Order: sequence, then structure tokens, then C-alpha cells
Amino acid sequence: MKNMLSFLVAAVVTVVFAVPSFAYPRPVEKLKDGVIAVVKSPLEIKDHAMAEAKDGSFLPFSLPAGLLKGSFYMAKKMVGGVLDIVTFPIDQ
Repeated sequence: MKNMLSFLVAAVVTVVFAVPSFAYPRPVEKLKDGVIAVVKSPLEIKDHAMAEAKDGSFLPFSLPAGLLKGSFYMAKKMVGGVLDIVTFPIDQ
């Protein structure tokens, strides 16, 4: 009985300390998502400039508006990606 009890205690301790190791893929995914966001952020300028040019009736006003809007969203996406890269070891 004493051997069985010590085996169960060892098994419980092993499971308790092994559970945090199952959280490993999430920080790696966070790092990957952050790098992808930083790399793809310049595409926001093109996307928003094209959308504004299609929606706007007067191209000389809609194109600069799309460039400004795209620059804002690019900076927003880049800052979010950098934050994900910097904080990837900290799980959510």
C-alpha cells in the first residue's frame, strides 16, 4: 500500500509540473503572427488606397485620402505586430 501511495504521489507531481509545458505552441504562434503582421503591414497602404480610389468620385482627393488612411492602418498593424513579437514569451 505504501508503494502504491508513493507511486500516485509521484504521478500527481509529474502531471502538475508537466501541464505548463503544454502551453508551448501558443507563444510560438504569437511570435509567428507578430512577424507576419509586421511583414504584411505595408500592404495596408495599397489596399486602402485602391478602396478609396474605387469608392471616391474625384480621384485627386480620394487617392491621397486612401494613402493617409492606409498609412494609419499600416502603423497600427505594425505596432500591434511589434508588441506581439516583444511580448511573445508572456502567454495571454
